[in-house]
Amino acid sequence: MSSRVVKNAPYYQSQNWPGPFSISNVSTETDDIIARHIRSIDPTNCDIYGEDGFWVVDFAIIRNQLEIWERLLPRVKILYAVKTNPDPQLLEHLAKYPGKIGFDCASHGELVDILSLSVPPDDIIYANPCKAPSHIRYACNKNVKKMTFDNVAELYKIKANFPDAECVLRFKVRAPEAGDDPSEGALYELSKKYGVTIEYSREILLQAKELGLKVTGLAFHVGSGQRNVRSFGQHIEEAKRIWEIGREVGYTFTILDIGGGFMYSNFEKAAEAVNAALDQEFGDVIGRGEMEVVAEPGRFVSAPAFTLVTSVIAIREEREGVDGKRMVYLSDGMYSNINAAMWPGELTFPTVVKGKRADGPKSTLPVSSASSDSGIEIDEGDQGSVDQEGGTATLITGDLQEYSVWGPTCDCNDVVMENALLPKGIELGDWFIFKDLGAYATSMRTTFNGFRTSHKTYYINN
Repeated sequence: MSSRVVKNAPYYQSQNWPGPFSISNVSTETDDIIARHIRSIDPTNCDIYGEDGFWVVDFAIIRNQLEIWERLLPRVKILYAVKTNPDPQLLEHLAKYPGKIGFDCASHGELVDILSLSVPPDDIIYANPCKAPSHIRYACNKNVKKMTFDNVAELYKIKANFPDAECVLRFKVRAPEAGDDPSEGALYELSKKYGVTIEYSREILLQAKELGLKVTGLAFHVGSGQRNVRSFGQHIEEAKRIWEIGREVGYTFTILDIGGGFMYSNFEKAAEAVNAALDQEFGDVIGRGEMEVVAEPGRFVSAPAFTLVTSVIAIREEREGVDGKRMVYLSDGMYSNINAAMWPGELTFPTVVKGKRADGPKSTLPVSSASSDSGIEIDEGDQGSVDQEGGTATLITGDLQEYSVWGPTCDCNDVVMENALLPKGIELGDWFIFKDLGAYATSMRTTFNGFRTSHKTYYINN
């Protein structure tokens, strides 16, 4: 079984990140917010839910990701995949971004959220090949014309509920050629559920033609978190084959949606593969301005900007635990903000910071004035930072020991890390910092076992 946790990769050491590298692998402003929050929480005398985890969101990172995209894929318009992270302030920030940003919506609820931000309907694609009829009618009423399909039944629904829709055929990806690295591939394969084969594409396009529907282009998705960058090039090549089939059927396509799956860890190589394939297969069409290329990135945009900080709420000593390991229980788990623990390779390794421990002195420091609604207001007299030595809100270093790390629910499957080497001496009231959790964490959390889903969020550089 592959590892469920990957080391806290030093992404922000790269030249692409404009800010300094700090001990929590995020911006120094994020360090300051973490320190101030931790110093304000005393587990022996805090309000109900005071020990809950909290988020720090850095919009400078979002802007940096968008600038990287514009530099490396200037011909490809972003349609941000709302499902990845529908944080309201993130969506508003993207809607106001001066570059060419649109949105990939996959449900009525996502359409409502994006249209409420005054996003033009032409900048939205309803990218769900299997939609409820009433939802198609809603899209029709709001003039959201671009929508995907991959089956004949969907064509009949579109004909009945939105005959003027601009349909985009989603085709099924094939497994990419094997690489030297056995871990290559997508974190989540999507082709099991959606997409037509190349062989069936002619028949379904003929059905669309018979119904008198507009088919304006093609779409594919190489899988969420695609580590094999060759997959992008392969499927652009396959798109060209269906593009020609469409021409034979009588359609002139004008849009190619290359989907999502982009990761910041290999984005430069993925961009090279995309650019090379676009030049080879569609260079002349793009050059004449006869087609638009769009993509549906999600995690590439949001993942690195969101840092989760969650507290230790319980400890079981080695003699009380399983297999002689010390057991740590966090205020967040796989049913909450650390659902990345469910998927191999999705969770980054945490940094552990000392908090106000249950047997320690009470704090005399002022509570942070940060607001989950209005961003950060900094009191110059309270200069917080996460340091490597000192008292509360300091990095715990030194010798390591074996731990298992658990979420707060009563489900024995709510395990964050089954076997982790972490610093000795972690206690009740300390805090774990998980960076890069901006993809699918907030959108997939639940209220299972009665735990709440509303958590304080600090927004900086917004």
